[in-house]
Amino acid sequence: MKTKTYDVIGDIHGHADELNRLLAKLGYDKRNGTHRHPEGRRVVFLGDYIDRGPKIREVLETVRGMVEAGNAHAILGNHEFNAMRFHTPGPNGKPLRGHSRNRVKQHAATLAQITSAEMQEWIAWFAGLPVTLALGDIRAVHASWHEPAAKEFQKAERLEGDLLVHYSIEGTPAYRAISRLLNGPEGKLPIGIEHTTADGIMRRDVRVKWWLDASSLNARQAIFPDCPDLPDVPLEGVPKIAYPPDAPITFFGHYAIESAHPTSVTPRLGGLDYGTGKGGYLAAYRWDGETELDPAKFVTTNTTTETNG
Repeated sequence: MKTKTYDVIGDIHGHADELNRLLAKLGYDKRNGTHRHPEGRRVVFLGDYIDRGPKIREVLETVRGMVEAGNAHAILGNHEFNAMRFHTPGPNGKPLRGHSRNRVKQHAATLAQITSAEMQEWIAWFAGLPVTLALGDIRAVHASWHEPAAKEFQKAERLEGDLLVHYSIEGTPAYRAISRLLNGPEGKLPIGIEHTTADGIMRRDVRVKWWLDASSLNARQAIFPDCPDLPDVPLEGVPKIAYPPDAPITFFGHYAIESAHPTSVTPRLGGLDYGTGKGGYLAAYRWDGETELDPAKFVTTNTTTETNG
């Protein structure tokens, strides 16, 4: 039986022009209102379709159209999960995700482009998206693969109603499970030390290399993407779980890697968020059945350097 082939695409964040350009480079034609590949390839979208960019509605329509036509798979990103909670009242009548200044700022582009009525329709679509995908010899998750959490969500039904409330209560085991998959594990810098995120927010929490036992590393060694300016200090609260190096090829987004040339994180881990929503570019990987990633098979919309396409 012929191996199914996939083109895995990282975080889009409302940048429809870049998405259309990348799909064209990958060989997809738009026919009958949706993008198709003449050889029957399918796209795997890694989440974060909304926020930041200028054409959020067009991105959503493109992704959903391809999924409904059978030409793509799409998983949930943390920005979609945040939006579901932002726009859904909990049992106490307050939004499941509070409307703090920083959270409104992060969601501002979507609020400006998508009406409240439309948002409810999109939330209903988000609710049916899987949190992880296992497609034979490859896996897809938005931020980090964690086997117990992945198994839990493979059994989960639509993420709405009481189930959405269940996974929205911060500090609970349920919230930690979905956060591990959609946000990845984090460590906390010592009191008095903070770093500035790409959104201009000062935080003590830092994202760590979830495929390593980051609990044994200092902040500069553990943080992902790398941050050489971070002090050489210990981190607090980093989990001790590391990802098996012989696990199937796993694709993820979320981390906004700053690099002119995309490459694999390890031979079997492919990070595909290169900061489309933060001045970077959109990236994909063409997978054809290989058991280790080939750097030559990354495809991007980067126009500042020579990349394959």
